[in-house]
Amino acid sequence: MDLSADITNIKGIGPAKAKLLSKLGICSIRDALFYFPRDYQDLSPLTFKQGREDQIAAFPCIVTGNAVSKKALSGLYITKVPVFDGQNNGYAVFFNQPYLQQRFYPRQKLLLIGKVKKNFGTFEISSSEWVKLDKNKPIKLERIRPIYPLTKGVSQNLVRNTVKSALELISNLKETLPQSILKQHNLLSLEDAIKNIHFPKNFTILEKARERLIFEELLLFNLSIGLSKIYLKGQKRKNIYNCLDLKPFLSKLPFSPTSGQVKVINDIIKDLKSEYIMNRLVQGDVGSGKTLVACAALYLAAKNGLQGVMMAPTEILAEQHFQTLQRFLKSHGIKIDILKGGLSKKDRQNRLDKLKKGDIDVLVGTHAVIQEDVEFKRLGMVITDEQHRFGVKQRENLVNKGQYPDVLVMSATPIPRTLAMVLYSDLDISIIDTLPSGRQKVETYVVQDYMRKRVYDFMAAEVKKGHLAYVVCPAVEENELDIINVQEHKEYLQREYPNLKIEMLHGKLKQEEKDRILKQFLAKEIQVLVATTVVEVGVDVPFATLMIIESAERFGLAQLHQLRGRVGRSALKSYCILISSSNQGIARERLNYLMNCHNGFEISQKDLELRGPGEFLGVKQHGFFEFKFASFTKDMGTLKTTQKLAQEILDKGYLALPEYANLKNSLDLKINI
Repeated sequence: MDLSADITNIKGIGPAKAKLLSKLGICSIRDALFYFPRDYQDLSPLTFKQGREDQIAAFPCIVTGNAVSKKALSGLYITKVPVFDGQNNGYAVFFNQPYLQQRFYPRQKLLLIGKVKKNFGTFEISSSEWVKLDKNKPIKLERIRPIYPLTKGVSQNLVRNTVKSALELISNLKETLPQSILKQHNLLSLEDAIKNIHFPKNFTILEKARERLIFEELLLFNLSIGLSKIYLKGQKRKNIYNCLDLKPFLSKLPFSPTSGQVKVINDIIKDLKSEYIMNRLVQGDVGSGKTLVACAALYLAAKNGLQGVMMAPTEILAEQHFQTLQRFLKSHGIKIDILKGGLSKKDRQNRLDKLKKGDIDVLVGTHAVIQEDVEFKRLGMVITDEQHRFGVKQRENLVNKGQYPDVLVMSATPIPRTLAMVLYSDLDISIIDTLPSGRQKVETYVVQDYMRKRVYDFMAAEVKKGHLAYVVCPAVEENELDIINVQEHKEYLQREYPNLKIEMLHGKLKQEEKDRILKQFLAKEIQVLVATTVVEVGVDVPFATLMIIESAERFGLAQLHQLRGRVGRSALKSYCILISSSNQGIARERLNYLMNCHNGFEISQKDLELRGPGEFLGVKQHGFFEFKFASFTKDMGTLKTTQKLAQEILDKGYLALPEYANLKNSLDLKINI
């Protein structure tokens, strides 16, 4: 059966189950194979004494008496079953399941799956799961059991059973790596890796499966970076800059640029003098003034008869950039326009005609500005936010719109230089390392969750002053881990503060809806925005003075710093309050560090040291490229190996060989995103 076939082709999956699985993005048989576990449970048999309080384990035992159910004062039913593990007596404990009292009887053999603890010297196994042991019916239970990411209404058993059924069809899976590479680097086949990443027989083979998948991810990543270099870096300059005088531009600014901005502008001028095109990353902390640098580059392009384009991740941010560019460039006779949704067909076509004739010097918009029908007369400068780092095909399309335009990638995410050299190895790197004078620090506080009411009363007081507030939660909806989520938290705040205008914002909303909500927030029609980290890169909201982050220990320090940067963007005194249930250990140390440090690069370095290399960059670690297993620091050895291999493949043209066809197809899928 074709692996792209609908998930309903698996026995036992009807329309109702298919609808549930689709919430996890599992719509085809292939989706099920590539829906990977987030963790594993070791269900090797243990005695009560060997168990740990913080870890689910499997305990074979025998029932020694009758089960008893009692109703506690809280109204909770507690069922206790006396058991013996061959060495110690104990109790299996079940909550709110009084009917289980009839299911157990003396001398019955059980396998309890749960957590053990000692209660007044007696072992208690809080068991959410149990299996009858019968020598005539051997149980089919994995020793290493996968734990999958879930959403409301979807159970572990549904996902496990779906994946097991999909694995029966895995023989149709095409091997992506050539046999020569598998042999040279001692890697499992893709089929064996997929089987053992889901249901490994032991932890050694699980690690081998992870190694195989990490190797492929990093090889594809390095191949895409290598192709990027071929398409842009090293191309001879076609656009000649005869005028690089910025004095007229700088003289009309209402402020003096910082030394950091001047340094980066000089890097850009040096690039524009070079015989090769510019392909530069500008990194700057929150509020460091990257937009001014972009304006300077666009000014130079326009003064040399070239057109520029500036792309933003959202329409509302594009509108803000448009206003800023108008403020800094219009007085120099530079014609600026914006391409956005909601334009009439006639108005849009009019702007496209002007662009093609060269009557627009600078065009602002989302990545839609590089669509097929958008034609420039002489595109020379492209400035983009890192949210829209291009795949190779997009870069190729961009190059074809101009004569090898110069490219500037703006990044608001401070990354330690060692990592930036890997992440952006196809770009030259500049860093704006100073903040504009007079920019006040956002006062930051770490509080425990019992202070939540005081925090939100403070929020209500801020709103009463005419200010705005963000509340960030780590999840969108109700979830298996019981993490605070946007939907329920918004309802809670509306109940507690009925006079406030509260709305929610998250990644599952359509872009038009997100833009509408942000516009209303900017216009004070919404006073409190309950959101996920989608607000991490966003618009300037001058009246936003308060950022509250729930379960702050669940976020990286660099991410928390980015979120904090959403407030304090005016002269108004601003605050960031981190609510956390952790009051000790590394989690607390990290949050306290953030409270006292406001330098994004120092924070990102500390995050890397404290959080561990595997977690620093999160899931989406590289713009258009998403990793499920690989880490740029933990897997540095594999990264270097695959860098060398990717270079060899590209230099020798191996992608054109038949045995590399499947690898090339996988690469095409990645770079066409």
